[in-house]
Amino acid sequence: MNPRLTIITPSYNQATFVERTLRSVLEQNYENLEYIVVDGGSTDGSVEIIERYAHSLAWWVSEPDRGQTDALNKAIRRATGEIVGYINSDDYYLRGAFEAAVRAFSESGARWVAGAARFVDEHDRVTEIWRSELPTIPRYRWLLNPFGWPQPATFWRSDVFDEFGLFREDMHYVFDTEFGLRLALANVLPAVIDQELAVRVVHAGAKSWDRRPFDAEERWMLELHKSSLSRCERCRMAIPSAVKRLSVWRAHRALGRTKPSAPTRD
Repeated sequence: MNPRLTIITPSYNQATFVERTLRSVLEQNYENLEYIVVDGGSTDGSVEIIERYAHSLAWWVSEPDRGQTDALNKAIRRATGEIVGYINSDDYYLRGAFEAAVRAFSESGARWVAGAARFVDEHDRVTEIWRSELPTIPRYRWLLNPFGWPQPATFWRSDVFDEFGLFREDMHYVFDTEFGLRLALANVLPAVIDQELAVRVVHAGAKSWDRRPFDAEERWMLELHKSSLSRCERCRMAIPSAVKRLSVWRAHRALGRTKPSAPTRD
C-alpha cells in the first residue's frame, strides 16, 4: 500500500478551470488518496462542478473564508495523509505526478520533495519550464532573492507542519516561498527531481498576474527572517538589500499609474 497522500485544492470562482484540476487529481488513480476541496463561496458555477465529483472527495466545503492561506490551513488541519500537497483550482497535475513524488520521498528520505512545473498560457502554449534547484550559499542571498520551488510540483511530509507551523495567514502572495524558506533556514532542504509534475496556467485572472504585491511581501519576508542570519551575514546584505529596494521602486514607477484589475485567488 502506498503511503496516504492528501491533496488539497483551494478554490474561488474558477469555474473555467476547476474541473480540469479535479480530474487531474482523481485520474492519477493513486490508491491511497485523500482529496480535500475548500471553496471560498464561489458564485460562478464552481460549486455545481465540485458537487459532481463529491463522491470522490474525502471532504469538501463551500463557505466564505479569509483567503487562500485560511483555506489551505483549514484543510491541513483535517488532513490524515502522511504526505501533503496542494494544487490551485486553475492548475493541474501531469500523469504520474503522485507516483514520482512518493518514489522520491522513499528514495531520498527527505521531508519534502520539489519537482518541475510547466507554465502555459490560456491557450495551453508552453511559456516556461521551472525546474527546482537547491539553494547555494551565501545564505543572506536566500532573503535578497528569495529562492523558491514550483508550488504545484511540491509535496511535504505532514510532520513538517507539526514542527514548523502552517502557512502564514497574514501573507497572501509569497506564503509558500516563506514556508520553504522557513524550512531551509532550519536546514530542512527538499529532494529535487527533474520530472515535470504539474502545470501552472498563467492568465489575467490569476493572482500571480501582478507582481507588485509579491514584491511588497518579499520585503516583509526579508525582515521576518533576518534574525536567522548571523551578524556578519546581516552586515553583508545591507548594501545589496538597499539596491534591490531601489530597483523594485524604479520598476513599479516605470509601470505608470495604470491600476491593474483586482486579482482573484488562484
